[in-house]
Amino acid sequence: MIIPPLTNHRMKGYSLPFAIFVFIIVIILSGTLILKAYQNYTVTNRIFIMEKMESNAQSALNLIIVHPEDYPYQQSTSLSLYGEIMDSVTLQKEQWGAFDIVKSSSSYLGITRSHSALIGSYKCDSSSVALFVPEAGQSIALVGNVNISGICKLPISKFSQPSIEGRNFTGSTGASALSASSTRLPDLTPRLKNLRFESANIKLTNDKMVPFEELETDTLSIPFFNDTAITIFSSNPIILDNKNISGKVMIFSEKSITINRTTKLSDVICYAPYIQVMSGFEGKCQLYAHDSICTEEACMFKYPSVIGINNKTEKPAKLRFSKNCKLMGVTYLYSENSEKSNDILQIESGATINGQVYSNKYTEIKGTINGSLYTNKLIVQTPSSIYENTLMDATIDISKLSQNYVGVDILNEGTSGGVIKWLY
Repeated sequence: MIIPPLTNHRMKGYSLPFAIFVFIIVIILSGTLILKAYQNYTVTNRIFIMEKMESNAQSALNLIIVHPEDYPYQQSTSLSLYGEIMDSVTLQKEQWGAFDIVKSSSSYLGITRSHSALIGSYKCDSSSVALFVPEAGQSIALVGNVNISGICKLPISKFSQPSIEGRNFTGSTGASALSASSTRLPDLTPRLKNLRFESANIKLTNDKMVPFEELETDTLSIPFFNDTAITIFSSNPIILDNKNISGKVMIFSEKSITINRTTKLSDVICYAPYIQVMSGFEGKCQLYAHDSICTEEACMFKYPSVIGINNKTEKPAKLRFSKNCKLMGVTYLYSENSEKSNDILQIESGATINGQVYSNKYTEIKGTINGSLYTNKLIVQTPSSIYENTLMDATIDISKLSQNYVGVDILNEGTSGGVIKWLY
């Protein structure tokens, strides 16, 4: 019997390393897939949290815009929007001249989203008044090319069309509604009354002070996220020439401020007894004085600008917009001395105000107001005479005010506001 030889079934030497290699590859691939899935989950979850924080910050900002009275100035308010752990937000509000700076932030697991905006307290709507003149027993005389459009609240006798100095009425009064006004002009909001030289002087100690004489740079930009403003001050007249200043900056002079056309101002606030803006200036700013403000020809005050006078002295105050000036925002003249009658707000020929105008003394219009005018008395001065309660060659048209305009609640009516611009 022949026995066949035994066959050797042992694996070849390279098979085991190959198996181990395949096993390692499988482990690596599996680990990579698991890691990728985890990374995708982490990224997706992070995106979800970021979107949630963004939504929370925006919702919180809407809260403070709709109900600003619920949030005190210079304080942080923390709350939960919907009672969940991810819905905590922090709100802050501070005053910047006639407007407010509001900030909202939402944070979770180290992810934070913040919003900051400059907001106003007034939006024009269908009920907004174009012209208000209190009852004084005298109609409003229209002479020359006068055009009025919008709701008007006037003396009972309303409009008349006399011939003055050989001129007759040649315009139009497309007033959408005419009603009798009260015997008193609505009072200016306390907020604007307090935007005066004396109040600014008291608050200066809260800011970082820089004497104008020691200002070493011609360019200064301070972000609104800073906790405090920078105040440039002087006991002498300040002349701003070849300066570029923007952001959270106040300029304060105990004498006067002159702004040359070579200077650029953006969101800056100026306080002085007397302010003069030279011809050709272009910028956006808030100017407050108690004596006079004079803007020379062809000045451009971009939105949102505010120019106001609060006169507590016995001297007559004047706020004048010279020929071809343009203001997009708010202007007002307020005299605390009820016996005085010489304070005057003048809008000369070719000058245009897009926004709100208020004067509790005289207003002389030879230009255009695309918006609203509240005034105690109208006046026209000619070389030969002065005519009260008269409009000559003037335009008041609230329909031409942009629907996106957000201004100031000048009459303290509790009107709703909105975002003027986002701050970054």
